[in-house]
Amino acid sequence: MRLKDRVAIVTGGGSGIGEATCLLFAEEGARVVVADIDPEGGRQTVQKIEQKGGQAVFVLAHVEVEEEAALAVQRAVETFGSLHILVNNAGMRVYGPITEADERSWDAILGVNVKGVAFCSKAAIPHMATAGGGSIVNISSANAVSGRGGMAQYDATKAAVLALTRSMAVDHAGQKIRVNAICPGPTITQFHIQRAARDGVTEDELRARSGKNTILQRAAEAREIAYGILFLASDEASYVTGSALMVDGGLSAI
Repeated sequence: MRLKDRVAIVTGGGSGIGEATCLLFAEEGARVVVADIDPEGGRQTVQKIEQKGGQAVFVLAHVEVEEEAALAVQRAVETFGSLHILVNNAGMRVYGPITEADERSWDAILGVNVKGVAFCSKAAIPHMATAGGGSIVNISSANAVSGRGGMAQYDATKAAVLALTRSMAVDHAGQKIRVNAICPGPTITQFHIQRAARDGVTEDELRARSGKNTILQRAAEAREIAYGILFLASDEASYVTGSALMVDGGLSAI
């Protein structure tokens, strides 16, 4: 029970890595606020937690809207009395090279992937300070440091998250708030399975070919990424701040 009596917000908690993180946090004793733009997915995550005897609540939040980010944090404090952990997991993808990007796509992806991290953190930090400290875990990507084609905008925002993580760690250490990032490598989630299916690729085929650019020669399951997030959120990482934990099957080492 590494998170016993802790209150955690996980953005994008209705699916994928976010859902896996919510479930694992609840297993470890946390009371969880599931923030997402998908009511069905978010409430399903809450239901799964409650079925196992945990405590959770769903909050509808578009993190790129500062007022909604603040309301999600306020809901957590009003529901559970305090706030100790924030996982900035919500994100969006834009595919294609930079020559296909336009002002609208830039505004959209910067809004969710960068401004969303900043707005949620801005709202959460005062409450964490009041609680005596806390942990913020930002979800970046192994491709924030390892180049690839076709994902220029996404990878640029994830690199920005690393810089933001370091600066926040410096700014808020005096409030006993640690700030770290997780850099996942290839990970199989329902998003990827459904996207592959639209292209006529089965789940078995997707798994067979995913992660071949890593040392471990496979993609991760979402729960494997969630364990890294759990470590940084817990007191086991009490001397870790301003860091980026690579949970990428060795992708960034090649």
